[in-house]
Amino acid sequence: MNYLILILIIIAAYFYGCISTARVVAKTFRSLNIYKVGTGLADTENIFVNVSRPLGVLVGLLDILKAFLFLILIEYLARWLNYYGIVEGADLLYNKSIMLLYGLAMLIGHCLPITNNFKGGRGIFTYSGYLLYFVPGPMIISLIVAGFITFIWKQVRFAQYVLVILPVLLTHIFYAFIPYFRKGLPPHFIVIIWAIAIIMGVLNFILSKRLGEI
Repeated sequence: MNYLILILIIIAAYFYGCISTARVVAKTFRSLNIYKVGTGLADTENIFVNVSRPLGVLVGLLDILKAFLFLILIEYLARWLNYYGIVEGADLLYNKSIMLLYGLAMLIGHCLPITNNFKGGRGIFTYSGYLLYFVPGPMIISLIVAGFITFIWKQVRFAQYVLVILPVLLTHIFYAFIPYFRKGLPPHFIVIIWAIAIIMGVLNFILSKRLGEI
């Protein structure tokens, strides 16, 4: 029964990830079809560069919250089911290793949504919200650094790569030198998030190459 629920949550996470914040914001505030604007991508950068900087910031924040709050909600519901004994052994459902799967399914849904022929956004801020749930300190530092790079030095593309790599690098450093930081994180956590970061970097590099940005 628990494994069935787990699979259903993973499927729900994927379809939840398919919900495009950029598309909703562009349609709501500017009556625009984001797929016909700029790069044609339903992502924060396209809104920020080709529609409106304030709306771009809004989309980025909403994508972070979209991922972060979803994982918080899933953990809360699973703990509630476990506490009241509604589902026997429901602690499996909010195991950190399992939560990594939920977040990854959501991220894949954002980048490759079946609801839009697998054409989604870059997923940078959804990825940021995903990591914010597991490693809030490194992720907040990375968001601040990326903000400075974007608004002071106007390097949007570089800021994106900073958001992909820097939080994982900081996590690796904290994990190695701060014993308390490792508490509650699953085995091989560093290897897993490095793998996810590399996948994100490669996907974004290929996408930028296809769009002629690099």
